[in-house]
Amino acid sequence: MKRKDMLKSAFGPDPAPTPPTTTPATDRVPSGAVRAMGLSLGRIGEDAARVATLEQQLARGEMVQDLDPAIVEPSFVEDRLARTADPDFRRLVESIGATGQQVPILVRPHPARPGAYQVAYGHRRLNACTELGRKVKAIIRTLTDAELVVAQGKENAERRNLSFIERAMFAAHLERQGFERATIQSALSVHPAELTRFLAVSRSIPTDIIQAIGPSPRAGRPRWMELAKLLEAPAQRESMTRLTTQPSFRGAGTDARFDQAIETLRAAPVETDAAPALIRDRDGQPVIRAERSPHTLRLVVDLKAAPGLDAHLLALLPGIVASFGAE
Repeated sequence: MKRKDMLKSAFGPDPAPTPPTTTPATDRVPSGAVRAMGLSLGRIGEDAARVATLEQQLARGEMVQDLDPAIVEPSFVEDRLARTADPDFRRLVESIGATGQQVPILVRPHPARPGAYQVAYGHRRLNACTELGRKVKAIIRTLTDAELVVAQGKENAERRNLSFIERAMFAAHLERQGFERATIQSALSVHPAELTRFLAVSRSIPTDIIQAIGPSPRAGRPRWMELAKLLEAPAQRESMTRLTTQPSFRGAGTDARFDQAIETLRAAPVETDAAPALIRDRDGQPVIRAERSPHTLRLVVDLKAAPGLDAHLLALLPGIVASFGAE
């Protein structure tokens, strides 16, 4: 007998494997009482969340209140060129008239008029309620001037974006009020270079021309910057002023008014400087002639007097363009 067979006989045969016991799967269906308890607990959780929110609002004094529009003043910084002159405002009036004001405005206690308030955001809702002759729903919060303009800018960005020129004018208003660049950037959610462009355009185009054209939502930054360049020449400004008095211009929509303005200025004859500027080298010899027009700058390099200057300029230009407008 082999050794392995002797071991098997000594210990006896292997026990037969026991089949695993299985419990038939059954779907556990909660009873009606359990389901009702779950729903009740869910409602209790929702109610608790509402209570917590209300407690936070109470702690901050932010309960929604009904205010008489007569004691609510606009923000001290204007942010729109035509707040009530577009179809969206008419739809807002109709909506509030039919279903009431769904979203409250944000106000602060007026800093100079006891018992009065000042709007941080929600001007259009205030105007709609005033037109409808009903009270305006508002959250009252104590805000500094800086907090107010930041809230005002954020609300505009989230609810109804301002056009490029409205944002530029908003930035200019804030700068005139003495706000720091960081606060203006936060209110508009822009980087420093973009803020520089806003301010440059708002300074280059007379306010009366901007107001005559209106917000022009379709005209973005490149076209407003082009308009600013075209208006550098005094003759172009005079031409634009004459255009704004014409009935065909005044009766058109804001985007059509912008189109008329830029087409008129583009068609005007270009006046170049009578005496081009000369850029000289260290020896006083002219090497570059700069010829300016209302919307172009042409540099003529004398390669005979300064060989290789063209390649040097072309190598420097990308960095100059990239740094343009940066702080």
